[in-house]
Amino acid sequence: MEYSVTYEDGFLTREIGSIATKADVAITELIANGHDAGASEVRIIFPEEKGSLITVEDNGVGLTESQFEKRWLKLRYDRKKHQGSLVEIPEDNNLRKTRLAFGRNGVGRHAGLCFDDGYTVETWRNKECNIYELKLSSGRQPIEVKEHHKKDKTGHGTKIKVIANKNLIPVEELTETISARFLFNPEFKVYVNGKLITLSEHPGIVKRTEINPVGSINIKLTLVDSSTASRTARQHGVAFWLGGRLLGDPSWSINGQQVFDGRRSFAKRYTVIAESEDLFDFIEADWSGFKSDFSALNIIAEEISDFVKSCYLELSKNEIETTKRQVFDSHKSELKELPRLARRELVNFVDQMLAGSPDIKVELLELAFKAALNLEKSRAGISLLYKLTNISPNDSESLNSFLEEWNVSDAMSILAEIDSRIKVIEAIDRLSGDHSVDELHTLHPLIEKARWVFGPEFDTPEYSSNRGLIKTMSSIFGRKYKKEDFINSAKRPDIVVGENSSISSLGLEEFSGEIRKTKRVLLIELKKGGYEIGRGEMDQAKYYVEDIWHAGVGSSQPYIKAFVVGDSIDHLTGKYQTVGKSKDEQFGEVHAITYSELVRSAEARLFSLKEKIEGRYDGLEDGPLLNELLGNPEQKDLDFAAGQK
Repeated sequence: MEYSVTYEDGFLTREIGSIATKADVAITELIANGHDAGASEVRIIFPEEKGSLITVEDNGVGLTESQFEKRWLKLRYDRKKHQGSLVEIPEDNNLRKTRLAFGRNGVGRHAGLCFDDGYTVETWRNKECNIYELKLSSGRQPIEVKEHHKKDKTGHGTKIKVIANKNLIPVEELTETISARFLFNPEFKVYVNGKLITLSEHPGIVKRTEINPVGSINIKLTLVDSSTASRTARQHGVAFWLGGRLLGDPSWSINGQQVFDGRRSFAKRYTVIAESEDLFDFIEADWSGFKSDFSALNIIAEEISDFVKSCYLELSKNEIETTKRQVFDSHKSELKELPRLARRELVNFVDQMLAGSPDIKVELLELAFKAALNLEKSRAGISLLYKLTNISPNDSESLNSFLEEWNVSDAMSILAEIDSRIKVIEAIDRLSGDHSVDELHTLHPLIEKARWVFGPEFDTPEYSSNRGLIKTMSSIFGRKYKKEDFINSAKRPDIVVGENSSISSLGLEEFSGEIRKTKRVLLIELKKGGYEIGRGEMDQAKYYVEDIWHAGVGSSQPYIKAFVVGDSIDHLTGKYQTVGKSKDEQFGEVHAITYSELVRSAEARLFSLKEKIEGRYDGLEDGPLLNELLGNPEQKDLDFAAGQK
C-alpha cells in the first residue's frame, strides 16, 4: 500500500508564525526580500482601507521560471546553501558595497499571506516576466499556483500584490517601524506611498568598542545618545543590528538576563547598538529574536553589560561629584562635630551609595545621609550603616517608598507576627513527618499556635481555654478516659491523651447582653505519627461534638468545629460531616485533614510568603526553632537579659 503525506488547513500560516499575523513584520520581510535580491530601492503602496491593493515592488535581480519553482515554491528553502551568504546585485543598480543576505530559510517570501489567503508574484529578468497567482491550499500541498502566465518585459525586479482583507495597520505606524528596522544605507531606499522613508541613522555617538565574546563571533558596540537621535522610547536598550537590519526590539534584557536597570535615567536616554555579521545562523526565521538554544547568548550579554556599566560610571562622574558636594555642603556644621574616623565612614558611605546608583535623587541621598549621621550616635549604628552601604539600588528605592508609608515600630510588629507564623508552619512541616516526635508536647502546641489555619474566625487572641470549657471537657471525656489521661498541669488541663491521639479545645467567648458566654469551640484531635483517618475516627469526632453541645459550656451551647489531623485519609472516608438534625439546626461540623494539607493551607493563607523568602528559614536548626516557638518564657527573659550585658 502506498502512503502519502498531506497538509492540514492553515499549515503554511502556522509555519511562518508572526509573519502571517503582524503587518509590520510582513512588510519588513518583503523589504528584506528586495534587499536580498540586490535592489537599490523598494516601493510600497499601502492603503488605509480594507479591500484595497497592497503592492511591494523592488528593482532586484528578479527570478526566471526555473528559479521561481526551485526557490519560491520550495518550503524552508536554504538560501545560504544554494546561493551563498552574499547577495547577487544587478550591474545597472551601481551598488558599490557587497551585501550579506538577511534571509536564511525562505519563510519571508510568503508574507503576503498576512493580508489575504492568496497573493500575486510578478517577477522579471532576461526580458521575460512571469506572473503567478498563489493561493493557500491543503491536502497534497500547503500553497498552490492557481494561474501562471508570461509576458515580455525589460529590466529586472519583483512585485508582490495582495488585497488588504485583514491585519491592516495605519500607514504612520508602518513607516515608523520600517525606519527603525534598517540602518541608514544610501544605496538602499524605501518608499511608502511615494514618500522616501529615512532609514535609521544614529547620530549622538558617545563611545565605541569591539568585543569577541566567544569563538569567531565579533560584535561592534556603540553607545548612542538617543536624545540626540530623537527616536522613540522603544529604541532604548541593546539593539542588535545584523547586516544593517534590526533583530527584534531593543531591550535592556537579553535572553532574560538584565544588562542594565531600565528604570534609571541613563537607560531612558542611551541606546547600545550591537552590530555583527556573525550571528545570522542563531536567529529566529521571523527576526523576532535569537533562537532559544543559542547557548553563547549569556556570555554575550555579560560582556555587553560590562560595557554599559563602564559607560554609565564614566558618564556619571561629574554628576556624582556635584551630588556629593551638595550633600556635604548642606551638613558642614554637623560633620565638624564628628570624630575624624566617623567623618571618613560617612564619606565612604556616600561613595558606595553613589557607586551603586550614580543617578540617585539628591533628596533620597540626603535622607540616607541624615540617617547615617544619626546612626553614628547609636550603638547599633555601625551594623546598620554597614547594611546601608551594601544596599542594592532596587532595595534603596523600596526602602524610600517603605519609609514614606510606615514607621519602623509598626513595621517591626507586623513583620514579627508574619515571621512567627511562617516559623510555626516551617516547624510543623519539618516535624509532622517524623513519627518519633512527641505530638502531645510538640506538635499539639504548634498546631494550636496555627489555629488561624482552621478558619479566619479562629484568628483572634480571645480564643483560649476557659473554666466552663475545661469543666465540660472533663465531664465528657471523663466517661471515656481514665483520670490519668488528662494533663493535670495548670497550664493545660484541657488536653486529653488517648491511645492513638491527643485532643484539645479552645473556646471563643463573646458578650451576650451583659453575660460573657462561649459562642464557638475549636476541637483539635491529633493522631499519632503514621495514623490513617478512617470512618471510625470521623464518627468518633462527631460524637464528641454532639456530647459537648448537649452538655453545654457554662450557660451556653456553642457552635463546635472539630478537626481530625493525621498522616493520611482513607480513600473511602469523607473529609467533611455536619452535626445537627438539619441544615437549619446544625450546631457543629467535623473535618478530616492531613498534616501536609494543613501546611499547604497555611502557606496559602500567608499568600505564599514563605516561598518568596525561602532561604531565610532554610538554615534554621530544629532545636533553636522549637525553643523559640515553645521554649520557657522565663528562659527567654534570662537569655535576653544576658544579651544586654
